[in-house]
Amino acid sequence: MRQIVYRGVEYGEALRVVRAQRYEREERRHFVNGASAKAVFGAGVYLVSNPEVATQYAICHAETVWDRAAILRQEVDVVGLFCLDERYGENELRTDALRTKHSAESLEHRSHVMGYQEWLEWTGDEVRTYLLAAGYRGLQYRISSELTYYVCYQPEVQIYEISILSVLDLREIT
Repeated sequence: MRQIVYRGVEYGEALRVVRAQRYEREERRHFVNGASAKAVFGAGVYLVSNPEVATQYAICHAETVWDRAAILRQEVDVVGLFCLDERYGENELRTDALRTKHSAESLEHRSHVMGYQEWLEWTGDEVRTYLLAAGYRGLQYRISSELTYYVCYQPEVQIYEISILSVLDLREIT
């Protein structure tokens, strides 16, 4: 079963992705200006159900490299995705993933010796490892009726039909 989803990137990347029909990089990205994309569920391709939200991500990506913003439309295979929602969300998943491999004492120690960004990356990697070990290929996180996030850990076999939905020139929207 496939779902139509969106991703915001800078225009140069969009052209390369559409040509190759695959993404060049997963989230966990550090930009030249010091900003970074936070991959709270580990390395993977992050997609959204809402093109307006994808537009905001596209603008952020484009601003860091002084390029136009592009919104990509694609289909994602939702079979094999772990489902999060209002009842069982990000915090519950992170807690379960961490507690399967680490004691409370070990987690407390790690949280004190790691900086915020390092902790975020490490816990994201732990969540990714937990889900892959359980046989999932990523996750689907329903935030509201207007927004669902999709994280693909095996994007080369999960994402299809990538095309450019729209392009924005940042000079025209500021």
